[in-house]
Amino acid sequence: MLRGSIFASIIFVFILSAASVEAEVSPEIQLGARGVMSLNVDSKNNQTTDAISDFSDTDFMVGFRQKMYNKFRGQLVIGFQFPDADSDLGQVFFHQTFIKIENKSNIFKMGRSRVKTTLLDFPLLRDDDALLLTTALNPFSSGENSEDHQYGNVIEFIHLFSQRYQLQVHAEHFRKTPKTLGVAETDFGLNALGFVLQYKVPQSQRWNRSIIQSVSIGTNNFLTDRPGFSSEYDQALKNILFSFAINLKPDPVHFWDLRSQTIYNSGFREVQEINEFGDLTRTEAIGNYSSIRYLYRKMERPSLQVAFSGGYKKFLNTIQPSKLFQIASSIFYRIGENFDVGLQIQYKDFSGDLKNLYGDNETRIQFSLIYSIDQLWNNQFDDRESLLNLEHGYIP
Repeated sequence: MLRGSIFASIIFVFILSAASVEAEVSPEIQLGARGVMSLNVDSKNNQTTDAISDFSDTDFMVGFRQKMYNKFRGQLVIGFQFPDADSDLGQVFFHQTFIKIENKSNIFKMGRSRVKTTLLDFPLLRDDDALLLTTALNPFSSGENSEDHQYGNVIEFIHLFSQRYQLQVHAEHFRKTPKTLGVAETDFGLNALGFVLQYKVPQSQRWNRSIIQSVSIGTNNFLTDRPGFSSEYDQALKNILFSFAINLKPDPVHFWDLRSQTIYNSGFREVQEINEFGDLTRTEAIGNYSSIRYLYRKMERPSLQVAFSGGYKKFLNTIQPSKLFQIASSIFYRIGENFDVGLQIQYKDFSGDLKNLYGDNETRIQFSLIYSIDQLWNNQFDDRESLLNLEHGYIP
């Protein structure tokens, strides 16, 4: 049944493609896919587990873009990915399904897509490798699915000033973990609001290697049902995010950069113990995650990347001092067009109440193979971003 629905979806996409040939104005067709395969060796609390072949976050996306009757253009994107092995989302998760309308200075998007819980990509194999430090966590989730914090139903408006400055305003629905096992979610109402103010060098101009790549500040406010409070302001769980990316050595071949993001969660003062994942998202905390990387990029083609990343998060209102410390080191080497091999080593250390959820420490070694496809037919438009830019890139 599941396989039939997958094949039916793919067939439907290609039927649309074929039908477009007969249209008076045929659309531009985009294809984006990335296969991420890794051999994971985990050691938790100094006990080594078996190696696991992991293909999570492998995704497939197809997009159609059409010139409209005015200065706008429209886009439809449909995409799915394979979630984590221990996820309860099934074998396939539709992570991108939206329609976007845009012109030179305005972008309006509606549907399912990435939520604004992080402002930067870091040079990690997968975007959930440092989820507790790099993401404003979804307080409606049980913590079983990393996708709960990364995707949701969104309404988003972006206005660009001079192509480098942009203001993003967003309203979102984050997935709620059902209280009864096996019962699907039925409430799809708005449960988060926020904005992002950003300075970002367009991808087409990064070759110029200016010192500042991006500076962003944003907020994501989760609309909870906090007991004992009736004011929507008091019930809102407020997260403030600040990030920057700078070029340490803007050399066109031997390139160094620094990336950093800080997240402050205002929390609820009555939550002073972390007994479950919901408590972790609702107690006051501040954390930072940063990375420094070297990229060898000859003829504007990346061939080798070496990076070191680390982060620290402190929970400020817990009775027992609770902290999280994490470091990661990675290397990726291109062996063919869009085909990379990688090695990543991570270490996490937990203290205080966090030991109840995650134990004392965890080490993970990952050997990976990654293949990316970014294809375009009937090219009609200049592009701000490709389909692959919708997802995490381990070479940011």
